[in-house]
Amino acid sequence: MFRITAHILALMVMFIAMPLDGFSQEIREIPQPRELGTRSVSQSPQERLRIPDQFFRHDQARDAVRSGNILSLSVIRKAVQSEYPGKIVDVRLLVPKREGINYLYDVRVLTDAGKLLSVKIDAKNAKIIDVKG
Repeated sequence: MFRITAHILALMVMFIAMPLDGFSQEIREIPQPRELGTRSVSQSPQERLRIPDQFFRHDQARDAVRSGNILSLSVIRKAVQSEYPGKIVDVRLLVPKREGINYLYDVRVLTDAGKLLSVKIDAKNAKIIDVKG
């Protein structure tokens, strides 16, 4: 019994005496934002670290609403529910990959009859473009 206690005591002393440098967080510099569409041929490892796409899309969507390029989600929800009553279960903003194409909202509606509809809406004027389901 004394040996076990002595070993535990020795382990506790080792952990207390160890420097805590290994447990500290590493400080990293945040890369400076670049202009969209410009690419550097040689990138440092820090520049290769990317912000997850979902955060970029949220910022892009917020900026588009503020600039008036797209309507807010509340306006889109009202437009969909006026045409297709039911519960909205999912909304996605579809970002165009080419210029000249409008943003689209893909709204999934669960109708009272239990049918799942996929409603595509023009984000600029809330016109319903396509309904599947």
